[in-house]
Amino acid sequence: MNKKWLLIGFGALGIVFAAWFLFFRGDTPDAVDVVAANAQLNEDLAASTTTLDAVDDESAGVDEEAGEDVASTGNDDGAVDLIVDGVWIIDDEIGDFDFETASGSFAGFRVDEELTVGKVVAVGRSGGVTGSLTISDGRLVATEVVVDMNEIVSNDSRREGAIRRAVGASTNPTATFVLGDPVDLPAGLADGEVVRIEAVGTLTVNGVTNPATFTIDALLRDDGFGIVTGSTEIVFEDFDVTPPTAPIVVSIDESGIVEFQLIVAKG
Repeated sequence: MNKKWLLIGFGALGIVFAAWFLFFRGDTPDAVDVVAANAQLNEDLAASTTTLDAVDDESAGVDEEAGEDVASTGNDDGAVDLIVDGVWIIDDEIGDFDFETASGSFAGFRVDEELTVGKVVAVGRSGGVTGSLTISDGRLVATEVVVDMNEIVSNDSRREGAIRRAVGASTNPTATFVLGDPVDLPAGLADGEVVRIEAVGTLTVNGVTNPATFTIDALLRDDGFGIVTGSTEIVFEDFDVTPPTAPIVVSIDESGIVEFQLIVAKG
């Protein structure tokens, strides 16, 4: 084979690998962000045929005996003071999770991969999230987030089966985060400000439980909804998770980011 055909062959091979890389990597979604989630919730509510007036008293946070919205009250200055205390339920009705909009409540992970043709970020997320957060006397006193691992989808669908096998979804179908000690909440939360806290608790994945500290951003809205985003770094081996492999995958980082986005409403 002369040099001309050799160069043509290598060029064609390069085009094939480049096309495969572009197809394989998918569009990498941004990390969870409470401000972006708030903007998306506005879009979801505007597009929904169900307005807050049609939501039942319980999910809208209406205290029938008091005759007022328990999510907020007005003060003498006309400003709104949000009532923080109570049980906040993870909402599964407003916004359906998908990668394009990052709408609704979801939880998942992101990890760096090195392929034979370059680096990508693999992301897996599940919209099957349930649970609640309890606030008392301005402190976060209880949190339980339960994630259906069989609902994990990826920014590349070809990863999905391998991801579910890696996290043992068939035998351990849920992952959970449970708060440990109560956490004092910044006063700005009651003023509708974005606040950040560190929440220490236990994370269970693949039937293995380890301590975990999540960095959490929270925002309470005056329409009765709250938005909570959080993330932490884990080492996969600590949870008996072996990252999946494929011929094109050179390596996968030993650690990754676990993240969640929760839309909550008063229960």
